[in-house]
Formats: sequence, C-alpha cells, structure tokens
Amino acid sequence: MFEDILDHSFKRKTLLAQALTPPVLQQRKQGKAFERLEFLGDRILGLVIAEALYSHYTHDEEGKLAKRLSYLTSREFCHIVAERINLAQFLPISADELKGTSILANCIEAIIAALYIDGRMEAAQSFIHKYWKNEIYALEELPKDPKTLVQEWAQKRGMDIPEYIEIERSGPDHAPTYTLKISLTNGLTAVGEGKNKKLAERNAAQRLWSIIDSEIK
Repeated sequence: MFEDILDHSFKRKTLLAQALTPPVLQQRKQGKAFERLEFLGDRILGLVIAEALYSHYTHDEEGKLAKRLSYLTSREFCHIVAERINLAQFLPISADELKGTSILANCIEAIIAALYIDGRMEAAQSFIHKYWKNEIYALEELPKDPKTLVQEWAQKRGMDIPEYIEIERSGPDHAPTYTLKISLTNGLTAVGEGKNKKLAERNAAQRLWSIIDSEIK
C-alpha cells in the first residue's frame, strides 16, 4: 500500500486521495483541493529543508544555503523523489501522459501537505528526511543551475546564449501556469512549465540539459 511507503496511516483518507488526484484527473471545479495542497506542501518542504541545511552546513553563507535549498526543493528533485517511491504506479495516468510534465513533482508537494495536515509536522518531516537525507547531508558540491549548464555548453561551442520564449499562460489569474520554450542556435529545443516564468525557464533548461547529457553519454 502507498501508506506503507509514506510510513503513515491516514486518519483522513480523503486527504491522500486529493494529493493523488492532480487537476488533469479532475473536472475544473474540483481541481482547487489539489492546488491548495500543492501550495502548502511547497512551503513545508522549503521550511524543513532550510532548517536541515542551516543545522548541517554551519559554515555556509546565506548564498550557498540558498543554492542548496533551490536545488533540493526544485521540480526536478521532487521528480527524483517521485521516482524513488515509484509514485507513477499509484496514479491512473499513462507513462506517455506523464512524460515531460511536472505532475509527479506536483503530487510530491501535495503529499507532503497531506501528511502535514493529517499527522502534523512530524509526519511531513519524517517523509522529507527519509527521501531527501542523502542529498541534504552529502551535497558538498553545489550543483549548477540547469540554465547555467545549458548556457555554458552552448557558448563553449560558439553558439548564442539560449533564447527563452513564452508560448502559453494558463490557469486562473491568482495561480497561473507559464509554458516557455528554450531554443539553441543548433536547433535543440525543449519546453518547460512553472508557476512563474523563472520556474518555467528552469524546467525548460533542465529538460534540454537532459537531452544534451544523454547525447554526451
């Protein structure tokens, strides 16, 4: 059972069901519950990770802590956690429909909120510490931002800096979703989504870097 993976037996089963039902599976009017959980989970994740980093990296200045926090709370890292717990098998969505989306990462944030509401901070912390701890305590080398990786790769090959173009803005005015495309002068492109343009650019760059990295290997 999924609750075994979370190591938490929900008293309010509805919360877990809501966290595993992203808007793509809901009618528009029912999507607000998931989005509210996602909103709360994002903040709880940030707080728990920030506290752990503050305690562990006692000599790091604010800038380094912020970079570590940004990576460990990013969509790409939440996606990694989703793969670690094999979250996709618990969602009635095909692999093709999940590919190239942030659905799994969004569900992780919603799950964290559901744990917090049902079991308070102890339950949320337990889950986060279990699946983030290796990177929290072994992240001696600061990972480069995917936008930086793509730009450095392109410039080393004599290309112009990557171009980011907004191609869509969807959702309600109070919680929009941006879709942006990153393009290189050699023709490589990728698309990313985010709650703001900065996140959308980062996600697009991450997807493009995944393409580049696979070709390098």
